[in-house]
Amino acid sequence: MVDNETENSTSSYDYDYEEEFIPSAKVQFWTYLMFEIPSLFCTIYLLYHLTFNRRLRRQLQNHVVMILLFLCLIVLVIDNSFYLDGLRMGHRNSFPYSTNVCLLWWFIDYGFYGAIQVFLMWASFERHILVFYRRQFLRARRKIFYIHYCPLIIISIYLIGFYVGVILFPPCENIFDSNNIACGLYPCYQDIPWINAWDYFSNGILCNILEAFFTILLVFRTIWRKYISTRYFHWKKYRKMIIQLLSISILSLSINLPQALITFVQSQPNMSHFGSTVAPYFFYLTTYVVLFLPIVCFVCLPELWPQVFFFCQQHRGAVAPIIIAA
Repeated sequence: MVDNETENSTSSYDYDYEEEFIPSAKVQFWTYLMFEIPSLFCTIYLLYHLTFNRRLRRQLQNHVVMILLFLCLIVLVIDNSFYLDGLRMGHRNSFPYSTNVCLLWWFIDYGFYGAIQVFLMWASFERHILVFYRRQFLRARRKIFYIHYCPLIIISIYLIGFYVGVILFPPCENIFDSNNIACGLYPCYQDIPWINAWDYFSNGILCNILEAFFTILLVFRTIWRKYISTRYFHWKKYRKMIIQLLSISILSLSINLPQALITFVQSQPNMSHFGSTVAPYFFYLTTYVVLFLPIVCFVCLPELWPQVFFFCQQHRGAVAPIIIAA
């Protein structure tokens, strides 16, 4: 990690974002902060119940949700907090400059956001197994391990290895700028064409395309089995699972897919100005995937809604005995 010790405290490194925040820093700060608090509450609340409620913990469809919520928790607590501090200060952060802090920030900002997209892709594919092939593939413990747990382990090892390698032990020299937010905005591996293309295509665009394909296919297969096919389909059993995936995918794909496509095209030769007018807005909206994902998960799990939501209705429907005086 010797190459990571280079610091640039001057403005010699050219960053386009030094000009202006789009939208303004004040708008970004208050809009992020407004959703940060309820999102953090939903994340902690859901993680607690999904972890310590044995019935929910044993449901296979909740495992990838727990991973996504854990990733969101780290992003909300560390990455978003750093960005909120930088937006509050303008173009720099209030905490002392540190190379290790910058590397941690980049690792979460790039690694965890990339991991969320990969796990969303896997969730959209795994829903097909959980809904249509549960009896064939998920009856024996050995099959559950190889089909359900092994992919989650392999994906986790790949993501940790890739982002630790390109950010903490890069084949280039990272340049940190203590006068700008995010320590200079991006790590040096993005200047290496083949690594940058692999990251944005394999961990971004391809995952978004596959997520869209598997989600749309799941909707069509569900409609076919429910209304057209003569085979029995237990719609009520899988309704919440399908609605949850559809809601999360709509949130993710409506923001991540256009942003990833624009960024990938901009990385190509002579295409740096492609989508330059809308790219800052999609970059701004990318954070809302993490902010809204826990809220969407919370809405799609009504069995975890606090009982106080139902207290008024239950109290209103209660029948009290009437005493008639003789």
